[in-house]
Amino acid sequence: MMHEEFALQYAERRAKEKGYESYRIVYREFIIPAMGMLKFQGYNEIWLVTWIDWGLMVKSDYGRYDNWYTKEIRENIHEHADRIEIINTRKYQRKIRFLQVILKTNDDGSKT
Repeated sequence: MMHEEFALQYAERRAKEKGYESYRIVYREFIIPAMGMLKFQGYNEIWLVTWIDWGLMVKSDYGRYDNWYTKEIRENIHEHADRIEIINTRKYQRKIRFLQVILKTNDDGSKT
């Protein structure tokens, strides 16, 4: 997990590295049902894990974050984007929080 203060600093740096001067921050929290899964697309966005309950796994085109015992090497990538999948491996609901960084272009029609 990234601490929120670090995630905010990291978000600004990553947006600039990707060539974006403008971006919007949204705090997201999801409750994943027992043995459930959530899939969504985060193109033109960066999703930073700021809290993850035990038993959740996040996979994306950027890598994987496991918060449970695994036998293989764990990447524990905090940054996710593009196709994102959150899997609850436990028999009770679990919670995850993200800092969503929406990258904005001059012609995307949104207000800066």
